[in-house]
Amino acid sequence: MILQLTSWQVATLFTFNFFMDLLMHYFPALRSNAVRFFVTLVFIAFSAPYVVAQDSQAEQSRMLIPGTFPDPAVPMIQLPMEFKSQRVVTHAVVKKGEAVDILNVKGPGAVRSFWQLFAQNLSIEITVDGADVPQVNVPSRPFFGVMHDLEDYFINSAGIVVVPNPAPGVPGTPGYNCYMPIPFRESCRISIRASEDQLVDTMVNWHQYPEGTLITPFRFHAAYNLKKPAVPRDGFQMLDAEGRGFVAGLFMGAIQKEHSDMVFHTGGMRILIDGETDPHAIRGCNMEDDYGFTWGFNDRQTPWFGCPWHKNRSRNDQDGVFYRFFGPDPIAFHSSISLSTGCRPDDTESILYYYRVLGSKAPAVITPTTWQVTDPFPGSDTWEGFQHAEFAERISGEKWGEQIRDGEQVKAVHTINSDHTWLSLNRLFGQLENQSVYAKASVDSDRPRKAFLRIAADDYAGVWFNGKKIAELQHVNGLETVRLPIDLQQGKNEIVIKTSNKLSNNRYLWAVSCVVEPE
Repeated sequence: MILQLTSWQVATLFTFNFFMDLLMHYFPALRSNAVRFFVTLVFIAFSAPYVVAQDSQAEQSRMLIPGTFPDPAVPMIQLPMEFKSQRVVTHAVVKKGEAVDILNVKGPGAVRSFWQLFAQNLSIEITVDGADVPQVNVPSRPFFGVMHDLEDYFINSAGIVVVPNPAPGVPGTPGYNCYMPIPFRESCRISIRASEDQLVDTMVNWHQYPEGTLITPFRFHAAYNLKKPAVPRDGFQMLDAEGRGFVAGLFMGAIQKEHSDMVFHTGGMRILIDGETDPHAIRGCNMEDDYGFTWGFNDRQTPWFGCPWHKNRSRNDQDGVFYRFFGPDPIAFHSSISLSTGCRPDDTESILYYYRVLGSKAPAVITPTTWQVTDPFPGSDTWEGFQHAEFAERISGEKWGEQIRDGEQVKAVHTINSDHTWLSLNRLFGQLENQSVYAKASVDSDRPRKAFLRIAADDYAGVWFNGKKIAELQHVNGLETVRLPIDLQQGKNEIVIKTSNKLSNNRYLWAVSCVVEPE
């Protein structure tokens, strides 16, 4: 038998033998190999549990260190615990039309934060994992939440921090900071491009991971939009994306140009999600409610929502910049997302940060791409009122004209494109209550076959297919999805939907998703 001792036991045993030699020097009766061997075995037996406990504690300590940790600003991003902290510092004069790389590294890794001193006349381009098109290509100041070319203001959000220079007589360029993670597996390139000759000062802090480290598949993106002014009711689009991902945060700025009402009376956000696979939606109340405020904005900031800049001249004359970060409550999508907000004819600007799995796409589905929609019919406050047969039900034909007419009754007809299977009526009519419209479209089939018509709608709806009424729907608790059996004929097939708008769980969401599915 071979006796194996730990290093701790060997060191302690050596010390023990030293003291045994001293004892045997003064007590000759103990000079016996048998006595020494017996005492040694007793020592090992009594020390073994302590050593096992020591080894167990060391193993537990290793087990307590997880493989990843959630990013503080974007908890949906899990980052590896094993890394080397790195920093790249850039100081350069960039000529008009040229760019300088402030980071150009090979992966795997993740940018943890970056600081920028100057932002005027500059834009940011971020490309990870060798993508053909940068995932971020936006002006620098809006990227850091400074809207409408306003004088820089203090921002203290989870993802973006802007700290204006307080020193008197010193140019007021602030420190711009981004704390949203930018993970990459193969490479990351961040470039600053100049529209005029400009000085660039940056620091990029990033983590370098060991080769072969598995990292999250989500990649950082930003979507930018500016309308001067926005088109009322059309909806101010902040994001239109397909594939799998989630929304991390956004800034929005509104400069009031039309003064008949408050700047934030817009109906709030309209988020249409996964129309191709599992349609569901989020509808806001009014603009300030979406950002965590009530009855207007005030100058308060938290990690997840805030208003860093606000001018309140009167009830119907005010401007503001607001942000919302979705760390605790991210908005995920698996096939597509369309995120917009109700708007007025005011100057409106936004930057939206999101993460997406590169290469992910929405599955191909059979869905109408264009709809014709009548002007509203009143009287849908009750189910009985909604069931009243309007003359539009009797108007047949492949297409309606610019109007439909029945004697003296006339209704205008609008043409609207669908958005990831969604027919969004808020874009046409805002949040009208207790009114109904008829929408007509067609889909093609290469042969006769059986299928399902999948309809997602809230409130009341009636559905006709090829002139035959196939469903009456009362979705009074919000958006619900039904699958209706249909017989497709070869060639064109007509779909007509009558839909109403009520104050339900989806807060005047007026949208319908329509897909033809195989049997």
